[in-house]
Amino acid sequence: MNTATSDIETLSWRGESISRLILGTVQLGMPYGIANTQGQPDLRVATEIVETALAGGVRYFDTAQSYGESEKVLGAVFRELGVLDQVCIASKLNVQLDPTDIPQLDTAISQSFNRLGVERLWCMMLHRASWLDYWDHGLGETLLHWCDSGRIQHLGVSIAGPAEAVRCLEHPDMEILQVPCNAWDRRLIQQRVFDTARERGKLCCVRSIYLQGLLTMSPEAVAQRLPAARDAAERWHAFCQRHALRPQEAAMRFALRVQTPLVVGAESPDQLRDTLDLMGKDPFSPELLDELSQTLDPVLTEEILEPWHWPNK
Repeated sequence: MNTATSDIETLSWRGESISRLILGTVQLGMPYGIANTQGQPDLRVATEIVETALAGGVRYFDTAQSYGESEKVLGAVFRELGVLDQVCIASKLNVQLDPTDIPQLDTAISQSFNRLGVERLWCMMLHRASWLDYWDHGLGETLLHWCDSGRIQHLGVSIAGPAEAVRCLEHPDMEILQVPCNAWDRRLIQQRVFDTARERGKLCCVRSIYLQGLLTMSPEAVAQRLPAARDAAERWHAFCQRHALRPQEAAMRFALRVQTPLVVGAESPDQLRDTLDLMGKDPFSPELLDELSQTLDPVLTEEILEPWHWPNK
């Protein structure tokens, strides 16, 4: 296997050199995303995706206990490639657990280590910010014990939107925040969440730069899947056409403005290679950002920007 790194950018945080791309692996464990047409990749394809990431300089991987078979698949691939000592993994606690049941939490964390085949996690995250309500009822003591033992390096939280950001930034034990931000959903930038995180020494990792694939779909496909977003999709594609940009490139060049690690998944090696290529593009200029805002803001709503509002189909 060729694991030589490319020129992919890294970001420095607390003495760590973190690859600008963190490979999201929900797609390796289950069919995921509004634009997904291929379903879950088989083990051969999953292995090729991880190989492509490693060859591109990616060493950080994001998964979760609730991402279907993702942890199990990752563990199998890492063992097959012999790279368990080269990767840094973030996982998330299953929201179906009882956050006050300490034995259950310990068992779930141990099972993540077993599925992944590692002795140490780079980060364990709460999958819901609402779990912070239970921090002083055993949850915090349990997770900090795993950190004190050296098995978990950092603790973090995956937030759903701006309403949760302030609370998570203020929590002293939440070192890493995984947050949604994309060319349509710029609310965290407007609320200075990224600036505040840097001031407090916390790391934000941006996910959903394609809004679960919505930004890559044609206006006609968007209208069928999410009718409320048709006007936004038409305006977005018109913006891309004016500047001779593929929607994927426009979405990435916006995301590169944020200067954080980007959590991006892939359904195939070719899709990941495209992502790695796009990460070498220039970020949007301030002028393009202004035009984007003027084009989209009048028609965007929470029902469009927050996937849990979307109808199930």
